[in-house]
Amino acid sequence: MNTAEFADIASLIQMSEQLTYTEPETSLKLAEAATRLASSCNDPQLAARAWRRHGCMLFAFGHIPDGQVSHLKALTIAETEDLATLRGELLQELAGAYYTQGEFDEAIDYWADCLADNNPAFSAATRIYAYIGLGQVYFAHEQFEMALQQHQNAADLLEDGMSDELHARVLINLAADQLALQQYNTAQQTLERAWPLALAEGHKEYQGEILVYWAHVALGCGDTQGAWQFLSKARALRRVWHWGETSEMMLHGRILIAEGKQEEARQAIHRALERSNEIGTDHKTFKAHHLLAHIYSELGNQAAAEQHHRLYQEAYKRIISTSTYSKLKDLEVRLAY
Repeated sequence: MNTAEFADIASLIQMSEQLTYTEPETSLKLAEAATRLASSCNDPQLAARAWRRHGCMLFAFGHIPDGQVSHLKALTIAETEDLATLRGELLQELAGAYYTQGEFDEAIDYWADCLADNNPAFSAATRIYAYIGLGQVYFAHEQFEMALQQHQNAADLLEDGMSDELHARVLINLAADQLALQQYNTAQQTLERAWPLALAEGHKEYQGEILVYWAHVALGCGDTQGAWQFLSKARALRRVWHWGETSEMMLHGRILIAEGKQEEARQAIHRALERSNEIGTDHKTFKAHHLLAHIYSELGNQAAAEQHHRLYQEAYKRIISTSTYSKLKDLEVRLAY
């Protein structure tokens, strides 16, 4: 491959990154074009970057298994060519993909590789993302205090010179924990710190998450009108925030429940359940069944309520496993030394 072709790959990656939020479909096509050239590229760093970029865009569109394939190709190159820093970044991104699909044991293994043994070749950002991920596992298991502790570990590693994107990511996760613990005033303050960072980065996904969490703050304080307003703003970002769709649908249903509109809530949560099943987000699925069990009970349909409660328990058991707790505890011991 000649110098011009190397430049073509680099240019495709750069353009794809620039268009992530403004033209996501074009961004994906550019990433695909980069991988076609990468297959014959003899610059391993550039080839791995192309496959990683492709995986990231597939993740953004909810195509998790396909994104994992691209990331694993990049990881194979990084491990073969001893690209240690890139390897760390890929490990934590793959962990996030496993987490999204409810495969927590695999996610923990990948994040453990980022944190254990304190590999000096791994960036501080990689370790921060790993702590964020572990906190998310605790969060999914409804261990909110432990989630907050892990996210505080991530915050403790932040430095002034690090990107606004990374600072925002940590703050958003801290806010989620605070919301789950019903610390609404603290969560509000945390989100107010995260919002200008997300704006400065032009990060539409983070902006969408913050708006959804602000809606949850309003809902927790009994302000359904404010919750609707924040949800409306979040929906305006859906074209570029594909992962937010299920969260928005679930929030929509919760607001309707708070307003006593059970039948409308039932329809909204069913749509959220269908979308969750489509993209394979088990940690959303069990919550949808839980809400539906409550709604059907309020509507007087005990058979449907019992059915969804049973489905909730089944989905919950798929996610909450003793092996996951064991892995988390083992990792805590390893990190303590």
